[in-house]
Amino acid sequence: MGADGDARVATPELLARVAGVRPLYLVESSRISGLAVAKWRFDGLRSLDERNPESILAYRTAGTACATKISGGQAIRKRPRIGSATFLPGDGSATWILDGTVEVVHLYLPPDELGRFAEQTFDVTPTVRIDDFFAIEDPWLDGYFRILASEFEGLDGAQRPADSLLLDETVHLVARHLVRRHSDAGPRARRALELQAKVNPLRPSLVRRVEQYVNERLDRDIALAELARLCCISVDHFLRSYRAARGITPYRYVLDQRLGRASTMLRTTSVPVAQIAVECGFRSPSHFSTRFHTAFGVSPSRFRRTA
Repeated sequence: MGADGDARVATPELLARVAGVRPLYLVESSRISGLAVAKWRFDGLRSLDERNPESILAYRTAGTACATKISGGQAIRKRPRIGSATFLPGDGSATWILDGTVEVVHLYLPPDELGRFAEQTFDVTPTVRIDDFFAIEDPWLDGYFRILASEFEGLDGAQRPADSLLLDETVHLVARHLVRRHSDAGPRARRALELQAKVNPLRPSLVRRVEQYVNERLDRDIALAELARLCCISVDHFLRSYRAARGITPYRYVLDQRLGRASTMLRTTSVPVAQIAVECGFRSPSHFSTRFHTAFGVSPSRFRRTA
């Protein structure tokens, strides 16, 4: 059942039925129906059709399986490299076959979100279609998927809502990149995107307002739209302006503050680690432990013992 309560079956569930396996993890947006990230391990896959409710941006993380795309009576067979990306439009007509074992991370993009990005970004409302690409090497997508996958370490076997801020950022950043580099957007639209890349940094007073708001709500789910409203600008403009001012995305700032508060609580209190995870806004104790170890090089418990 879809996130909005209707009977629509989301793409990850349809894929699980076809493949006969469950994702290693599935993290769904609590605010945008259909927006999700999943990691899969396939040991062969036959007759996967592209016709799904959401488009799939797939990123290969491991495995040597060959992939075959069958479209218009023609078959294209490749052995994608680790780090390559493939886009499967939800309204496509291709059939896919995998021979062998592979691990992939999928980003599920609702078509409405791509359309909404175009409407909010351009002076006119163009019809923008993302190119149907197969096993390409795109350094930006490679880097972003590495970051995205690392954020969900510690969630193996889990299915839960994601931090809204992370997936809110993801859909905007990825949509902008796909439209700029992998779409049929015309010269006018591309020129508009290039001009927007030169956005002015967010004013210091607005940065302070946003960060005070965040620090008062670290234990809660924070949405990108909430932060943009504080500055009376669009979500896309806010995301670019904040990053220009601080050198990091809003989600990175929130994560750093949560980790900082957690380290202080570990040093100065006897509050259980699981409770610290909750009070600092982490989705689970295991996710907190993974993110903390990545930042500090030790587990929360060992950090407390040696502090």
